[in-house]
Amino acid sequence: MTKRTAFASTIATIAAAVSLALTPPAWADPDPYIPDGNADWCPGGQHPGYGGVRYCLGEPFADGSFYAQTWSLGPSGPFGPGAWRRGAMCSVWVEGRIQGGLPRGGIPACGGRPRFLN
Repeated sequence: MTKRTAFASTIATIAAAVSLALTPPAWADPDPYIPDGNADWCPGGQHPGYGGVRYCLGEPFADGSFYAQTWSLGPSGPFGPGAWRRGAMCSVWVEGRIQGGLPRGGIPACGGRPRFLN
């Protein structure tokens, strides 16, 4: 290999590395139905619950059901930090409260998706 060939090969390698390093990653928009409290992604809003619980809600489905992620206090109670629990549960509003079941029995549909997300 001549010096000129080695130099051209080195320049091509550097140019390829720079172009890969400077290319922005392809970020997809998150699913609006799946909430993520840790990322502050609550398309359906955040709502307080009882006893220090909060909810991060996904966008509602056509039938009114939605995924809800729960934030609760840690093992130290109100004196320690709380955290968003992993996953979400298919829920509905029942008499102004977030519930995992329907009145008179049944479970919410969430567009035919799983009832629990991890």
